[in-house]
Amino acid sequence: MTGANPPPSTPPTPIQAKWSKILGSSILDQALLSAANFAVGLILIRYADDTQYGYYVLMFNAVMLLTMLQNSFTGTPLVITLPKLSTIDKRRWVGSVYADQRRILLILGVGLLTPALLLWGFNLLDNGESVLIMTAIAAIITSLYREFFRNTLLIFQRPQTVLVADLAYVAVLVGGCLIAALFPFAAAIAMLATALSALVCGYMLWRWMRDLIDPQALPGQLMKIAPIGLWAASGSGVYWLLNQGYSFVTAATLDVAAVGALAAARLLMMPINLVCTGIQKQLTPAASQWLHHDGARTTMQRLCLLATAMGLVVLVYAIFVWLLRDWIFLDLLQKDHHQRNELLLLWAGVFLVKALRDPVMLILMLRQRFRLLTFSSLICAVIALALCYALTGYLSTAGALWGMLIGESISLTLTLLFAWKESRTNSHPT
Repeated sequence: MTGANPPPSTPPTPIQAKWSKILGSSILDQALLSAANFAVGLILIRYADDTQYGYYVLMFNAVMLLTMLQNSFTGTPLVITLPKLSTIDKRRWVGSVYADQRRILLILGVGLLTPALLLWGFNLLDNGESVLIMTAIAAIITSLYREFFRNTLLIFQRPQTVLVADLAYVAVLVGGCLIAALFPFAAAIAMLATALSALVCGYMLWRWMRDLIDPQALPGQLMKIAPIGLWAASGSGVYWLLNQGYSFVTAATLDVAAVGALAAARLLMMPINLVCTGIQKQLTPAASQWLHHDGARTTMQRLCLLATAMGLVVLVYAIFVWLLRDWIFLDLLQKDHHQRNELLLLWAGVFLVKALRDPVMLILMLRQRFRLLTFSSLICAVIALALCYALTGYLSTAGALWGMLIGESISLTLTLLFAWKESRTNSHPT
């Protein structure tokens, strides 16, 4: 006797298939970048001294600050505006922003390089410091070049294209850092590798997105988006201060080697953090569409569910790393900092809080509550950095992370409160 045939499964709709493909490519891309960053950190931690790795971390944080400012200034208005434009207007809009960006990169490069050369010429910087700063400037310019194209293609929902270019980026970066590990001035060579990899990746992305850019577009769009862009960039700058300011406080209160110890423990949590960051970038245009079509309340509910899921993933990953911590520190990294267990637990707490907060923060960003975000983040950053400065005197390196964790927790509380209030006002799509 045969049973009834099970009902045929419903095939995914074209929209579901599209978003599954986009999300899959985004996660794969971030897993690739995460693996590359882990490899770079592993190479420098294991084969370079703590001071050289600390210098690399400080310079790389400066690169990340400027790329974050650019992505916020241009990317946030793009996400908000592009869904409302026709295809022709989108090409003109992006082309105008690109024309402005080329000019800004030239001015920025000259503006950073000139004082560095003057300081070296007056013997205020030695040769090693000068080379490190100049390679960092090169990394800043090429990273801004790469990130503009990368961010734009992600907004246009082309993560597959970004993935191919990021493969080249990873190959050049990791290869360059392997070479850097052979020399005593590893930080400068690693920054040079960062610059070359960003240049190669940026050039590939530019070739593949020319159909999205109107080459005849006149510059000037940045001035039009400045009211939104400036507040978005200000918020990102304060956000960076909350997330990365600890490294400079630690270097000032302890030493550069302590920055290396913090970064070594942070490295263990970076894979899952980069995956969450990649999902967050791809989530931004999706949340923008939800907000336009379904309203603030539904968007808030979806973002909270995603935040909970991301938090659970971070928690599971942290437990896995904790169980393997002795092997990772002693055998893989060959580092045995006396506070390594405490640092690892604190970093797990920091990244868990971030995973819960960042998706929910999107509703405030997309509703253009930039002043609120900026001022609340500034308050949290000031509290966090003040605690970092005060606690390092009592708790050594771990004190910096205690300050950071407290600041991040306050930020999470404020974000949930503001987002909940925002979802209760004008919650229906217009």
